[in-house]
Amino acid sequence: MSQLDVLVILGTDHHHFDRLISWLDAFLEQPGNESLRALAQLGDTAPPRRAEGVGIVPYDELQRLMRQATAVVTHGGPATMLEVRKQGRKPLVVPRDPALGEHVDQHQQEFSRRMGKLGLVTLCEERGAFLDALAAILKDPEAHAVTEQENERDRAQVAAAVATTGAIIDRLALARRSKKR
Repeated sequence: MSQLDVLVILGTDHHHFDRLISWLDAFLEQPGNESLRALAQLGDTAPPRRAEGVGIVPYDELQRLMRQATAVVTHGGPATMLEVRKQGRKPLVVPRDPALGEHVDQHQQEFSRRMGKLGLVTLCEERGAFLDALAAILKDPEAHAVTEQENERDRAQVAAAVATTGAIIDRLALARRSKKR
């Protein structure tokens, strides 16, 4: 298998995430990027024009692809972000936006912002920032690698971010139940 330059992971949520796929296509259409090899794990999202797209990737295969890819782009799923870091990559994260129908609540945005502030992910919520960040990762992949020592050092920060996300999700679920009454 040839080198995988970009792996995009959208998870298995039934909500479409066409915005991120359109950003990927825009990146791959830029002069000089046409020969890059990209694979997008799509869930229920429509496939990209410029990259290979697959619905679901088995867990073990996805882990291998995370290790192999030069850049790993993911939605704001907490478990996915942590898996990418565990495989030695600092994820470029684009959280799903419920205002755009990409998710049911804003927990991905809140968790991603927290992880971004801690420097544990590269957070991109705008197209231009995404295009620039992906170019930077591909230009200097080692600057975006995560070592086992870094993961161990960051364990307490990650645990705190996960606990904060749990509280956010609980708050959102309570608010949703209250609205239904």
